Order: sequence, then C-alpha cells, then structure tokens
Amino acid sequence: MRILSVILVLLATGCRAGSVGGISLSAGSFERGLWFDHDKKGYQDGGFGIKFDIVAGHMIRPVPKFWKPNQNPWQGDEPWFVIRCPMIGPFISLALGEKGVYFGFKTFEVRDDHRSLDSYGKWMHENEFPESDTPNVFMQPSATIRRTRWK
Repeated sequence: MRILSVILVLLATGCRAGSVGGISLSAGSFERGLWFDHDKKGYQDGGFGIKFDIVAGHMIRPVPKFWKPNQNPWQGDEPWFVIRCPMIGPFISLALGEKGVYFGFKTFEVRDDHRSLDSYGKWMHENEFPESDTPNVFMQPSATIRRTRWK
C-alpha cells in the first residue's frame, strides 16, 4: 500500500524529468535558495531563516572518484558513476546570523551553457538539458554546515 502511495504522489507532482514540485514552508528572513543569505545585496547580519520542503522529481547525483584528490564532477571532472532515479524527499534549512545548516534534497538548475565539458557535459544525458531558455530542475542529496558566503 505504501508503494502505491509513493507512485501516486510521484504521478500527481508531474515527475517529469527536469521538473521538481512539492510543498514548502518557511519562516524568517527567507528568500529563494538554500537560506536567506542567498543574495549578497539582501544579506542581514542578525537575520534568520527556516525552510522545510517536501520535493518530488528526478534525482541526479554524480559520484566523484573519491580515490583521486580534488575531483569535482560539477566543474568538469569525470564522475565514477551517476545515480539517476525518481525521488521524493525532504529539504530542511536553518540559518541564524552567519551560521547555517541544511540537509536533504536540494534542487539545481541545468541550463544550455552547462553542456560544456568544463561543466556537466561529461555526465549529463542529452535529454536532461533544456530544449528552450527555461532551465531544467533536478534534485540531489546534499548536506552542509557553513558560515555565510558574504563575510
């Protein structure tokens, strides 16, 4: 019964490759992105942001060759392998002043200029790139603890 529920949710959210849908709740000084300090111009020293999403779509995750130092498939290195599958999952982000943490399935955009071999061109499939000026959106599992990018 649970598998049927998952399948129905995937179908209802329009789990088309390149599209992510879901629900989002946020409070505080939030703006689109990982947390509220996404934009340097809008950064607030004492601000806070909490974000909780449940997202559904296609997950794409290039797995780097961990045995080679400084490997980054997002910057043109060849990955060890790439995980691709439909997925439903959470994304939780919390920011307090300069510090923040997030974990779950964050989204990333794929634009036509990502076809370059210096970008995603070595591991993305041709049908995963957009056919128009509108970027495709995919999910990837991610977690981090960090200070703000602007200090």
